[in-house]
Amino acid sequence: MKIIKRNGQTEEFSAEKVVRSLECCTGHELALRIARDVEEKVRDGTTTAQIHEIVLMELWEKDPAAAIRYSLRESMMKLGPAGYRFEDFYARLLQERGISPSVRQLYRGSCAVHELDVVYTVNGGLVFSEMKYHNAFGIYTGLKEAMYTYMRLIDLREAGHQFVRAELVTNTKISDDGIAFSSCRGMGVIGWKYPPGGGLERMIEQHRLYPVTSLAPMVGDEGVRELLGSGIITVKDLVAAYREGRLDRNKYESAYRISLGLDGTPLSSGTLR
Repeated sequence: MKIIKRNGQTEEFSAEKVVRSLECCTGHELALRIARDVEEKVRDGTTTAQIHEIVLMELWEKDPAAAIRYSLRESMMKLGPAGYRFEDFYARLLQERGISPSVRQLYRGSCAVHELDVVYTVNGGLVFSEMKYHNAFGIYTGLKEAMYTYMRLIDLREAGHQFVRAELVTNTKISDDGIAFSSCRGMGVIGWKYPPGGGLERMIEQHRLYPVTSLAPMVGDEGVRELLGSGIITVKDLVAAYREGRLDRNKYESAYRISLGLDGTPLSSGTLR
């Protein structure tokens, strides 16, 4: 069967690729079962986006916690459209690593006033993070953004601010020239699957700090807006708020239970009451 990729090209459907894509999120046996179920539903002309949705529906039915892990990239893109929630999310990631960041801080440079997205101190040195958020696939963060970030660093240093490093952080991929320039200028770069083995998705998985947007199939878009509006950005925030009695228990009980399952113990939808 020929399927259609995001770029419009076609390729043969591969159940093995489905299995590989799932093994980061669930066990091998379940991955095989889902791949077989998906294969039965795929037809000539099915798009990879449609296959992704089929896989996700199967996961929500069989292993909801795995569905959250599997849909991480899409969930990150639903934090917008404004970028400030991505800034808050990254600040929460830093907190999980024992760092105390500040967000949206104003600093006067030599030639301009800069609102810095995230500022923190590590090993006695001051660092700022330039956050580049995108809510659509196929958009790269690249050379222009890297050069812009470096020029801000120069302007701040010329004004006497003791920044030891700037870093460019994005929820999408980084272009090769953006990486090359950042490396040449000693800047940090964090993007989707970059650096290899230590990208943004890996940081999220290590700390199990999944965004509450991943719970949209359970609480609906209105529920997600309510959570975000209350400053609840991650599933860990939801668990804490639920335990503290700050959330409607009837409305969010299932989401709470699924969030607990992200500690490594999958909960099937059949266990929710």
